[in-house]
Amino acid sequence: MKRERMSSGRRLAWVLTTFAVALTGVGCGEECVDDFDCRDKGTPPEGQRYACVEQRCELTSIPEADAGTPVDAGTPVDAGTSNDAGTSNDAGTQTDAGTSTDAGTSNDAGTQTDAGTSTDAGTNTDAGTETDAGTNTDAGTETDAGTDAGTDPCSNATYDPKLGTLQLGAGFVAGESAALPDTVGPVGVTPGPTYSLYTVVSQSYVGPHALHSLGTWPQVSLGATPLFDVAAPDDRGPSAMNFLSPFVEADGQYVFTGYTKGGEGFPGSVSIYDSANPDASTYVSAPSNFSVGIVPGALLVNGGGLDTVSAGLAIYALKTDTAPFTALKVGTLPPETGGSGFTAVSTNGVAMLGYYSTTTRSNLGHAVAPAKVSQALRTETPFVVADAPLLDVGSNFVAAAGQGPGVAVLRGDYLPPTYDFVGTDVSRFAFTVTNEGEGVTVSERQPVLTYVDQCTSVTLITSLGTDLLVGVDDKNGTRLVRVQQVQ
Repeated sequence: MKRERMSSGRRLAWVLTTFAVALTGVGCGEECVDDFDCRDKGTPPEGQRYACVEQRCELTSIPEADAGTPVDAGTPVDAGTSNDAGTSNDAGTQTDAGTSTDAGTSNDAGTQTDAGTSTDAGTNTDAGTETDAGTNTDAGTETDAGTDAGTDPCSNATYDPKLGTLQLGAGFVAGESAALPDTVGPVGVTPGPTYSLYTVVSQSYVGPHALHSLGTWPQVSLGATPLFDVAAPDDRGPSAMNFLSPFVEADGQYVFTGYTKGGEGFPGSVSIYDSANPDASTYVSAPSNFSVGIVPGALLVNGGGLDTVSAGLAIYALKTDTAPFTALKVGTLPPETGGSGFTAVSTNGVAMLGYYSTTTRSNLGHAVAPAKVSQALRTETPFVVADAPLLDVGSNFVAAAGQGPGVAVLRGDYLPPTYDFVGTDVSRFAFTVTNEGEGVTVSERQPVLTYVDQCTSVTLITSLGTDLLVGVDDKNGTRLVRVQQVQ
């Protein structure tokens, strides 16, 4: 079974890797069902790759590539897949040289014997006195006969300074934008009116994995001094292998990040940085943690357990308004759940809670009414996620974020054989709370940003107050763009 994953470029690749390990439908005792499942093994030694052999990931030699079929920089374990964001969804989650299907990475029509490099029409018995058939513009000496097939269409595309080739949907406008440093992972934002940004910086599975300030919007600047080590002390060191979860969430005091490790149940932790009292920062055990969402007084965790509470894949909550923090299960996922999914909370308190469905082989999300969440926190009686309205996404999605009184999702998928991300759009679903918080209705899908090609990619989405903060990546660099709804 394929796990579903998020983002493009380095951030998307990070999340893709995280998704691959995070949450699996591979059966007990099986490490893999195909080569894709082995991406969680990290970067193999030079000249080798991981292959799925009898349901185990083993190192095998890479056959020499044919002179006409060079291996694309992004088709092995991608240069951006090391702890890159993003998810992550990897939950988090970025467009890498290898993430778009490059028309020129196949045998370029111009890499065959060129019409002008074979025996030229003018090199046989030449008419001599006329213009030689080979002395005019040769089919191979100017724009090559293979250019049509091999030239990157993105080199001639028209790019908006903020959105690149992405197209805004009706009713939305692009606000401020800011350049995003290449080294950052997922991005989290505090509640307004002053929006402080945080990110995780990590260069390899071994670490260090550090939480950094990213300034205040729109003055984005990566802080030079790490704030907090995302990995707990026992999970650090040269032999460590940590897979960073594709999220950073902030409630104004606490900043939440996470990671998992290899092994049964994917052990891991949610890391909690206390911005008011850094010495009180801590870690809470959270196997298979993949996404989180903030509700009043608590952090919702979509994963396999939390602290001492363990009930398999479910929705858990960490009460942050108690001392010490208290963990409990608040939501039950359906039997078809094959992996954790996405979590996003709207400004009117609706929690979109998701899971990977083995029935549809895609991510699904349900809109849980605020009263259902608060009641579960109060009574410790879990709600049933599948009883809540289902978002009619119409395809797979690989990221989610609150956007005012609704949520946005990044639609698209990782397609075989390379599992490069192919995005289609960012779309929003509006939520209307009914029956004094007990019910919720979900609107039809409304496009926010649409891909017209794969030249510009969405690398992340996160909330910025009632607006959506979108990571955008193309040949002109990576940046954050504020997308606002027209009032």
